[in-house]
Amino acid sequence: MITMLSAVIDAGFNSFRLSIFQVFPNGTFRNVGSVKSFVRLGEGLKEGDPVPEGKIEEASRALQGFSRVIESKSIKNVTAVGTSAFRFASNGKEVAERLSSSLGHEIRIITGEEEGKFSTIGVMNTLPVVEGLVFDLGGGSLELTLVKDRKIADVKQFPLGALKLSGKPEEAIRKEIRSAISSMNLKEGIKVFGSGGNLRAIAKLDIKTKGRMIKSVHGYHISSKVISRYSRLLNSMGVKERAGLPGIDEGRAVTINTGALIVDEILSSVKASGVTISAFGLREGLLMGEEVKSLTQLRRMWLSFFSYSLGLDPSLFTISEDSVEDYVAFLVMNMQVAGFISKYSSCMDILRSTTLPGFSREEIRLMLTLCSVASKGKVKKKFYKLVREQIKKKDLYEKAMKVRTKVREFNPWN
Repeated sequence: MITMLSAVIDAGFNSFRLSIFQVFPNGTFRNVGSVKSFVRLGEGLKEGDPVPEGKIEEASRALQGFSRVIESKSIKNVTAVGTSAFRFASNGKEVAERLSSSLGHEIRIITGEEEGKFSTIGVMNTLPVVEGLVFDLGGGSLELTLVKDRKIADVKQFPLGALKLSGKPEEAIRKEIRSAISSMNLKEGIKVFGSGGNLRAIAKLDIKTKGRMIKSVHGYHISSKVISRYSRLLNSMGVKERAGLPGIDEGRAVTINTGALIVDEILSSVKASGVTISAFGLREGLLMGEEVKSLTQLRRMWLSFFSYSLGLDPSLFTISEDSVEDYVAFLVMNMQVAGFISKYSSCMDILRSTTLPGFSREEIRLMLTLCSVASKGKVKKKFYKLVREQIKKKDLYEKAMKVRTKVREFNPWN
C-alpha cells in the first residue's frame, strides 16, 4: 500500500496552523502531526491598514519553525494559504511574499468564498451532511455556506471573526451577525454544522465539564440552550478566569467569549436546535479538493480508510448492501484479518476511542451496540439504553444476527 505525507498550512487572522497528513490511495487521510502558533497577525487590523513589521517578524519566526518540521519529515507536497488578514491588509501581497520566503513554499492568498468552500468540503467529507448551514468561524472572518443535496449552493464571507469583533459591545456584534444571516435566506430550524478553533474549544469545555468519556469533538452536538449558557458564562469572565476552565488554553481564552457570542447569535437567528461540531475544516478541505457527492460513496470511502489504517487492502472485504449491519460486519472482518483475538471487542474499542469520519455519532453508537449484541448473542440492557430511541430491541437483535452470519461466512482466502 502506497501512502504519502502532505502538509497543509493555514496562515490565519488569529493563529497559524500546520497539519501533517498521511494520505491513503482513495484520498482519505490520517492526521499524524500538527503545530499551532497564536501569531494574531490581524490583531487590531482594520481593512486597508498595513500589517505592522513586528507582526510580520513574529509570523516569519513561526513559519521558519513550520519549515523545519516539514524538512525533518522530507515532505514534498505542501499547500499553504493566507486568509482574512492578508485580504484585509494594504500590504497583504507583500507580506505573503516575505512569509513565503520564510516558509520555503508559496503562501497563496485565498478569497473569502474559497475559504468558505474549502472549509465546507472539510466538513461535508467527514460528516454525513445532506442539507444545512455550514459555518466556519475564524479570527478575522465568518464563512456561511448553504448545502443542498450534498452540493454547495451558496457561499458568503463576512469580516466577522472572533478576534476582529473582540471588544465590541454585545448588541453591536449580534446585530452584525443577524445581518449576515439574513442575507442567506435560510429557513427556520435548518440543521447547523460548524468548524473553527473557538467552537471546538467550547465543545471540549462541554465534554470536560460534563465528565463525558469522549476523545474527539467530531460530530459532537451542543444544543442552542447550552451554547447560550456558555456565551453568558464566558462573557462574564476575564481572560485569566477563562484560561482556568477545562479545555481552554491561554491563547484561546482571548477570543472564546466572542466566539461563543457569535455562535449563539447564529443559532438564535435561524432558530436552530443546536450545532454539530466538525473537527475538520479548511486544511482538510484543501487536502481533499472537492466534495464527495453521495453519502454512500462517503461512507464506503471512510470504511476503506479503516482497512488502510490497519495495513489491509479494502478490496478483501465486500459491502453487498449499504446497511448498518453490512458496515459493522465490514469492520469486524477487518479486525479478524488483522489478527485481533477478540474481533468484536476490538471493534467496539476502536469505535469508542477513535474518529470514524463519514458517520454521525448516533450511527456510530448503533454500530457499537450491534458489535456487542453480535458478540454476546443477546441484547444487554446497558447497551440498549444507548440506542433505544433509534431502534426497537427486536430489530436490533435481528440486525446483530445478520452481522454474526456475515462474519461467520467470511473467508478472505477464497
